[in-house]
Amino acid sequence: MCMNISNEDLIRINEGFGGNLRSGSSIDFAFHMLEKKKLGLYKKLAFLFRAILVDHPFSDGNKRTAMFIALSFASEYHKNVDEELLLHHILSIAKKNETSIRNIEWRLKNAIK
Repeated sequence: MCMNISNEDLIRINEGFGGNLRSGSSIDFAFHMLEKKKLGLYKKLAFLFRAILVDHPFSDGNKRTAMFIALSFASEYHKNVDEELLLHHILSIAKKNETSIRNIEWRLKNAIK
């Protein structure tokens, strides 16, 4: 798994930002991808980011939830974060509806080292 987080944890985190789950199918798919042993950490995080930022599964707080997940990931794996760059990438992914996992992964690697 990419991080020590469950589907229920993600929903609870988003509820803390004032959102509610509207559709869980993309999140379910992302968590299925997190279980794949052959995928790297950043690619797994990219699947989660795409589910949150592009598919908008929550009624509110999608970008804040993504930021929280990224910061938790960085903390768990002792990575440094360029928070300004990470915020830029989060806003850009959401605005452009970036669906390419490769591009999202590249953005994450750029901001979290």
